Amino acid sequence: MSQETTPDSNLPVLRVPRGERRLPPNSLWENRFHIRSETSNRLYIVAQNKAKRHWACSCPSYRTRRSCKHLQAVGLPTGEKPYEVRLVEGN
Repeated sequence: MSQETTPDSNLPVLRVPRGERRLPPNSLWENRFHIRSETSNRLYIVAQNKAKRHWACSCPSYRTRRSCKHLQAVGLPTGEKPYEVRLVEGN
C-alpha cells in the first residue's frame, strides 16, 4: 500500500491493493479493509475510529500494545493518534 498527497484535498491517499477487501462501516469504525498476515494465512481488519479518528488493527499485537506492523506497513500511525487519509482502491 502506498501513500501520496492529492492536490485537491491535501490528504494523503492510502491505496488498498487489488485483491484486498474493503469492508462496510459499522457503528464505531469506517475506512475498513482486510490486510493479510505475512507469517500466516490470517486476515486482519484495519479501520479508522469514527469518533477519535485514529487507526487500529484487529491483530493481537495491536490489541495488547496499540502498535503493530500492519499499520506501519501501510504508513499509518500507531498509538491511537488521529490521522486522516483518503482511502482508494488500487495498487
